Amino acid sequence: MNEKIKIEHICQNCGKDLNGKYCSNCGQRGDAVLDRSVLSIFGQFFEEAFDWDSKFFRSVKYLFTRPGFLTHEYISGRINSYVSPLKMFLFTSFILFFIMIKSDPNQYKALVTESDNDDFLKQFILDEQKHSNKPDILYKDEFNNQFNNNITIYIFAIMFLFSIILKLVYLPKNYYYSEHFVFTLHFFTFTLWCFLLAVIFQSLGDFSVLIFFYMVPGVYLFFAVKKVYHKTFWKAILVSLFMTFSFWFLLTSWIFFTIFASAYLAA
Repeated sequence: MNEKIKIEHICQNCGKDLNGKYCSNCGQRGDAVLDRSVLSIFGQFFEEAFDWDSKFFRSVKYLFTRPGFLTHEYISGRINSYVSPLKMFLFTSFILFFIMIKSDPNQYKALVTESDNDDFLKQFILDEQKHSNKPDILYKDEFNNQFNNNITIYIFAIMFLFSIILKLVYLPKNYYYSEHFVFTLHFFTFTLWCFLLAVIFQSLGDFSVLIFFYMVPGVYLFFAVKKVYHKTFWKAILVSLFMTFSFWFLLTSWIFFTIFASAYLAA
């Protein structure tokens, strides 16, 4: 009996004293350990699922409507109300790249066969294919596999470089690197959604791709920098312009490197 009273008044998750239905320290239900029914397992599942859904949709809403808000909330200590930055980025990248790759998995055809211009990217791919000992069909399949499997990995490299540049820009300030990395995760999560819009509207022409790949993220970056780093209007413009050009350079490098690496590794 004493053991049951002890269990009822102590959180079995973190060991803190219970003063209500839920633990004030970790949020676990106080009577969770006493409920051994199968229904409780399903109840916990749906409770966590809906709680995650509410966090996710709330986070996505603020990601689009209030640039920099999620980063500001995170570094201010208000963490549990939103999806973590890394989880949000990984989930978004998995879903969006899955959609884009499944909609057109033949990247080789898009870059070479359908290309009317004898540009250097096309020529590099064809040269690597020529020097390869593999049959053409096998090389094309391997190129597509390398491109589709590694494009999400390569983006982490430019994200790392982007966060390093942020750290260098604000080196005189006492910001932790982790704060710049959280900013980078939120910014690139938004950028991935822009990539999807570019794919959806690419039939309208190259101008739509230019808008969603380069222009929209640049505008978003200004408002995010102003919100997170508390700069005045003109200082925010200067920093965001520099970071926008850095982003454009890194983005272009990411695209070229993915193509070059895929062509080289497929050989």
